[in-house]
Amino acid sequence: MIDICTVVFDAELDVLKLQARSIELYCKDIGLKNIFVMVNDLSQVDPAWYGAFADQVKIVPRDKFGCAWSDNGWVSQQVLKLLGAAQSENAWCMIVDAKTLFVRPVKLDQVVVNGCAATGSMPIYPVFDTSRNITNKLFDIDLPAQLGPGGVPFFVEPSLTREMIREVEHRTGQDFTDYFQQQGMLTEFILYSGYVWYRDQTFNKRYYTQSRIMPANLCHSETGIFDSKFNTMNQPDTLTVSIHRNAWTQLTEQQQQQYHNLLAKRGIL
Repeated sequence: MIDICTVVFDAELDVLKLQARSIELYCKDIGLKNIFVMVNDLSQVDPAWYGAFADQVKIVPRDKFGCAWSDNGWVSQQVLKLLGAAQSENAWCMIVDAKTLFVRPVKLDQVVVNGCAATGSMPIYPVFDTSRNITNKLFDIDLPAQLGPGGVPFFVEPSLTREMIREVEHRTGQDFTDYFQQQGMLTEFILYSGYVWYRDQTFNKRYYTQSRIMPANLCHSETGIFDSKFNTMNQPDTLTVSIHRNAWTQLTEQQQQQYHNLLAKRGIL
């Protein structure tokens, strides 16, 4: 039913090992066929980190795609997420960052409702207006919102992702990877949301209207509200947690220890 796609580079290998452990612990009952690990540099990933799922790990170095790669890792990692998800033959693929850690079991009947991924939708924030404008022009649409839950985990249909890639190449006359990276401010989830809207003129054919996927992420600009974020991380409904590496270095030793204690409590550390 659900595969997983993650993207990693050297600085995130240690947290990827924790993610691998969290997948082994909490993704046992999702019909997992493959875990696609997209490697955004020359890092070495060991399938053994994934324990019982080691045989299902597909390590995909970016050189496999035979194209030029942007020096901006923020850009290249986004297109790699879509390329990875497009390789899945499952009904759904759950895209995550390397730092995304599962902290409770993923239950199919919560994240997929009547065949629809329970992500809901959300407004497009002004910081993503450029991405929205690029997507609108590409597909000749007026995208009113984007699919939730806001960041990762983000659910895509692999078959639709492959179709989207072909459509982009048809419309632009370019290789998908080249086109995406040349846009600079195009984001993977708004592009995919735009293609769903282009195809269906609604999200509701493929996505459940209410989000049942509860992530708790701390970015570098949110360290001042760590206590509030950490409280959310501890809630029983929270599915995933993450702390960006640039936020981690701003935390106090006590705050870092609180996070470690949470991960230990959930069996990840």
